[in-house]
Amino acid sequence: MSWKIPGKGCSSDLRVVLVGQERVGKSSAGNTILGKKEFDCKFSSSPLTLSCEKREGDVQGRRVSVVDTPGLFSSQLSEEQVKTQLEEALKLSSPGPHVFLLTIQLGRFTEQEQKGLKTLEKMLSPDVSEHTMVLFTYGDRLEDMDMDQFIREDKNLQELLKNCSGQYQVFNNKNMEDRDQVKELFVKIDSVSQGGRLFYKTRPWLLNLMIRARRMIYHSHWWSFNTICNLFRWLLRHMM
Repeated sequence: MSWKIPGKGCSSDLRVVLVGQERVGKSSAGNTILGKKEFDCKFSSSPLTLSCEKREGDVQGRRVSVVDTPGLFSSQLSEEQVKTQLEEALKLSSPGPHVFLLTIQLGRFTEQEQKGLKTLEKMLSPDVSEHTMVLFTYGDRLEDMDMDQFIREDKNLQELLKNCSGQYQVFNNKNMEDRDQVKELFVKIDSVSQGGRLFYKTRPWLLNLMIRARRMIYHSHWWSFNTICNLFRWLLRHMM
C-alpha cells in the first residue's frame, strides 16, 4: 500500500531497501549510495548478510538510510525466514521505504532473478512493484556497450522492467567516487516515489482505520488534514 506525506517537492529524507540474490553487490551498492564503507562486502564464498542491516548518512543534502537484506533466495534461510527479514526491513525503514532496489549483477540474470519481483509481491504485497526499481551492479562490465541496447537484447529484462516501476540505474561499485551515478539514482527514486510516496505493509484493521480517517477529512471541520497525516505517521511508526 502507498501513502504520500504532504509536502512540497522531494522528501529531504530518503529510505532505501536493497533486495536481490546473494553476492550480487547489494552491500557494495549500499556503500556507494552512502559514499563510504558502511556494509561488510569483502569477497567470500558464503553470504555475508544473514540479517537486515541499516546504515545512515548525509548524502547530497539529504538524510539517507539504507537497509541491506539477506538474499531473496538465500541457501541458508528458509522462505519464511526471508519473509521475516523483509518485514524487519520495513520496520527499520519506518514509516516506510521510498524504494526497493532490486539488485541484479550485470551478465548474471538468472531464472530465479526473473522471479524476484514476484517473490517480493508474494512476501510483502502486490503494491511493492510500484515502489521497485532495478539496480544493475558491475556496470564496468558494460565497457562501451549502451545499457538501453543491452536491455533491448534481453526480453526477460524488458519484462521485469515493465512489471515494476520501469526505472533502472547502473552502478559501478568500484568507483565510489563517481557521485553522478548516485545523483541519477536519487532523481529516479524521487520519480518512483513521486516526491514522498511511501510503501508500507499494514494490517487490515489499521487499513480500515486509515480509510475512515481519510473520510473524516471531508466531513469534519476540526480534524485538519495535517492532523490526520500525523496520526497516520504515528500509527505506522508504532504498530507495523
